[in-house]
Amino acid sequence: MGFLYVIISSLLFGILPSVQNKAILNGADPLSVLLVCNSVCLLGSFFFCLLRRVSLKITGKELLTYLLSGVCIFVTDYCLNLAYTKMPVGLVTMIHFIYPVLICLGAVLFFKEKLYFSRKVAIILSAGGLFFLSDPGAAYSLKGVVYALISAFAYAVNLTVIDRGVISKHDTFLKNFYIFLFSFLFSLAFDYSNLQMIHFKADQIFWMLLSGVILISGSITLTVGIRILGSADAAFISTLEPITSLLVSTFLYHYDLLPRSIIGCILIILSLFPIIRDQ
Repeated sequence: MGFLYVIISSLLFGILPSVQNKAILNGADPLSVLLVCNSVCLLGSFFFCLLRRVSLKITGKELLTYLLSGVCIFVTDYCLNLAYTKMPVGLVTMIHFIYPVLICLGAVLFFKEKLYFSRKVAIILSAGGLFFLSDPGAAYSLKGVVYALISAFAYAVNLTVIDRGVISKHDTFLKNFYIFLFSFLFSLAFDYSNLQMIHFKADQIFWMLLSGVILISGSITLTVGIRILGSADAAFISTLEPITSLLVSTFLYHYDLLPRSIIGCILIILSLFPIIRDQ
């Protein structure tokens, strides 16, 4: 079941950029989109905590852990948006998705885990797939590369904290409540002066609310998947996300689906088989 949860989350997160882009194309500010998405996730998680009678009481150490996770989510989203302004989306995605490798290296260095042959094969195949999905003729930007690398590192830290930190056994909705609470607060404090709440139109609100629903659904399924599989294996399965993003954006915006992109999709799908075999 863990594979199913992570696959669902990858599909949802792959759809999310296109839905958020719809809101932006209709005139919404990117920061406003991020804040509304976090608001929906925060309120939704709080509602389910009440519904399931989950206590929101946590220790000081757990609070600091959630603070770290919330900061990581904010840094990930913000740096990705900055990277998208410097380089093509495909190239940013390729760099960002080195985070499964970072998680594996972290597990080896800090938790003394062995890097099994199956994971080495998965790393090679997924890296090759991401390379083919990127645009070889795209112009590199040093700032864009740095932003994408920071987003990868922050997301790797976040998944590791969720999997191995003191909050690892917490209820799924409790985790999401506190993570999105801190992510929302940091987003709000960072640049509240640009918030365009009062200027939202009906179509903008629709796409932003839909983005929030997709985000919380993807976050919940990913959190459950990490609890079952662990952060490293879940991260590799999450490389299905750029495939979904590619297919959805191709359908919505009528992009050309290049042969190299098809090869990249096949390699990423093949990279999942060594992980599935081990499980």
